[in-house]
Amino acid sequence: MRTAIYDRVEPPTPGALPLRLTQTCAHRPATLFLVCLLPVAMGVTVAGAVLISHLMLNADARSVLQQHPGLGIELLVGLAAVVLMLFLPVRKLVTRLTVKRIVDIANGAVSVTETTNFRTRSWSAPLSQYAGVAHHVRASLSGTRHEIILVHPEQGKSVLLCVAPRTSQAEVDRVASLIGLRQVAPVELYRFKGLWPRVATQHLPEAAHA
Repeated sequence: MRTAIYDRVEPPTPGALPLRLTQTCAHRPATLFLVCLLPVAMGVTVAGAVLISHLMLNADARSVLQQHPGLGIELLVGLAAVVLMLFLPVRKLVTRLTVKRIVDIANGAVSVTETTNFRTRSWSAPLSQYAGVAHHVRASLSGTRHEIILVHPEQGKSVLLCVAPRTSQAEVDRVASLIGLRQVAPVELYRFKGLWPRVATQHLPEAAHA
């Protein structure tokens, strides 16, 4: 899961190794959106059920559908698309309300367990595989936040260490020293390494001279 989804890290600043971090999302915005979206989703679902029952029970409606079967398919596809467009945001909001990530850094390894209402996922990676620590500033509609991120060549294995409204260079240096890695530029977070296989290249033979 992307590091951007997490808004809270406990403890707020890493103290000493071995280190355990608990990461969660802010519940208030997700709850507000869910409260607004659920009545709409329920209303559309009920309206769709009423429409389908009317088409099944009304003789005139059935006659029209028998004469124009494509019309019924279009209605069902359109209704399914609307329900899906509402279901996906609801599922995402429920995930934000239930997601929890535990990060353990100890014995030269990084272990992560992500738990949501739908599944639990665990993975680990040697600390030596990480490129370093990056100070990343993320801007959004809700404001700007400063993040200290443990950067892995595979983007999905990068780990959020700290999040705060402001972060000093001294704090970045302290966290990097604690982890035992150097500071790297934030651009390293956006280098999509390890996603595609390397392409082997060969030298072309020299052209024969006439």
